[in-house]
Amino acid sequence: MLKVGTGRQDMTPPVGIPHTLWGARTRETADRIHIPLNATALCLDNDGTRVMLVEIDVTGLPTSVSDDIRGQLSRETGIPVSHISLGFTHTHSAPVWNAETTNGASADLPGMNLMPAWREKTIQAILVAAKAACDTLQPARFASGYGRSEVTVHRRFRTPEGRVVVSPNPGGERDTTVTVLRFDDLDGNTIASLVGYGTHPIVLAHQNSAISAEWPGAMKRSVEALLGGTCLFLQGCAGDQIPYEALTGDVRVAERMGNRIAADAASALTALSPLNHRDVFSHVVESGAPLGMKTREILPDTPAALAVAEVTVDLPVRPFEPIDILERRAAETRAEFLGLDRETADHADIADVHFRARRADIMLTMARRAFGKETVPIEIRAIRIGDTALVSAPLELFAATGMAIREASPFTTTFTGGYTNGTEGYLPLAHSYGEGGYETELACFVGPEAEAMFRAAAIKLVRDLRG
Repeated sequence: MLKVGTGRQDMTPPVGIPHTLWGARTRETADRIHIPLNATALCLDNDGTRVMLVEIDVTGLPTSVSDDIRGQLSRETGIPVSHISLGFTHTHSAPVWNAETTNGASADLPGMNLMPAWREKTIQAILVAAKAACDTLQPARFASGYGRSEVTVHRRFRTPEGRVVVSPNPGGERDTTVTVLRFDDLDGNTIASLVGYGTHPIVLAHQNSAISAEWPGAMKRSVEALLGGTCLFLQGCAGDQIPYEALTGDVRVAERMGNRIAADAASALTALSPLNHRDVFSHVVESGAPLGMKTREILPDTPAALAVAEVTVDLPVRPFEPIDILERRAAETRAEFLGLDRETADHADIADVHFRARRADIMLTMARRAFGKETVPIEIRAIRIGDTALVSAPLELFAATGMAIREASPFTTTFTGGYTNGTEGYLPLAHSYGEGGYETELACFVGPEAEAMFRAAAIKLVRDLRG
C-alpha cells in the first residue's frame, strides 16, 4: 500500500546576507525578510520501494553541490540516490549559493561572512525535513489531475528596435496547465499536495531588497490554508515564461500572483477524489421537498505503483569565444566591480558595473562547462506514481518542450519540470537561437539541435516507464 510522509524545515538566511543575483541591483545585502525560505520533503513508499522529493526555496544549486546533498540524503535515509530528487523553486530573491565567487564578487564584500553558516543551515534543513518525511510515513490514497491558471505569459519580448528581452509578451507561446497531486490519509484528511506550474519567480526583481520565497512561497502558504497538509511546489518549464505582472520591487505583487495560482491549484485539488467510490440511491426522505438520499459505496483503491527511471542524453554544445578571452573579460569586469567606491558611486554606475560583471561571469561559466567537449551528458529522470509521471532535468526548459512531452505521454497525468538535481542552464527551442536573447546568447551552453534530442529522449523514457 502507498505510504506518504512530509517534513519541512526553515532555512531563511539572516538580514544582511548578500543579495547579489540581479545584475541591475544597487544594493549588496538584504534588508528584510518577506516570505521565509524552507526545505520541504515528501517521502513515498510502496512495498519497500521508496522515493524522496525535496524542494527548496533557492534559485538553484550547482550540480556538484546537488549531487553531494543527495548523497548525504541517501546515507541518512537509506533511499538510493537515483530515487532522490532535489528541486528548486527558482525564487530570484534568495542568496546565490556561491555568492563569494560569482558575479565578480569576493569574500570580503558586505555580508559574505554570513554565507558559510547559511549554506550549512540549508543543508541541515534539507536533511531534517527528509528525515521527518521518512519518520511520518502513513497509509495514503492518491489522485492527480490538471487545472488551469492564466498567470503565466511568454517572456521573450521583442522591442521596437528588434531586440529580444525578458518581459511579459502577451500572445506568445505559454502553458497555463497546473498539474496537481493530492495525498489523503485513510480518513480523508490531506497529508500533502503537489503543485506543478511553469513560470519564472521574477515578480520581484532588481528593485527588491528582501529575502523572499516569492510567488511559490505565497502559493504554498495559501494552498495549505485551503486544503490542509503540506504543499510542495514543482517548478515547470519556465524558461520562456513569466507572470503577467513581474519585474517589480513590490512584494504585494508576488503575493497576488502566488495567491491567484494557489486559488487555481486549490480548485483542481479539491476536485480530485483519492477515495474511489460511487454514490448509490438508497431511499427518499420526505421533507419540504422529497429528498433522494444516497449512500457511498467504497470501491477498491487504485494501485499506485512506484518506480523511477532515468536516461542520460548527450547534448551537443554551442561554440564560444576562446576561454582566455572570456576569462580576461571576466577578470576586468571583476576588478572594476571590486574597485567601485560604493559610498560615493552613482546608482546608475553601480548598476552598470553589476550587470556587466554578472554577464561576464555567466558567459564564462557556460563556456567552461562546454570547454573541450562536443557533447555534455544531461540526466533526465521520471518518477511513476500510479498513472502519473513526474519528469525532471537540471535545465531551464521552454514551455513547448513540456507540452510536447505531456502530449506524447501514455500516462493519464504527466508533469515535466526543470530546476532539479543541479543547474545546467537553458535548453532553448531551435528557432529561438536565430531570435537571440538572454536564454540563447548568454545562459546556455547547448546548441540548436539539443532540444529535439532532449524531447525525444524524455518521451521515450516515459513511454518505457509506462510499459
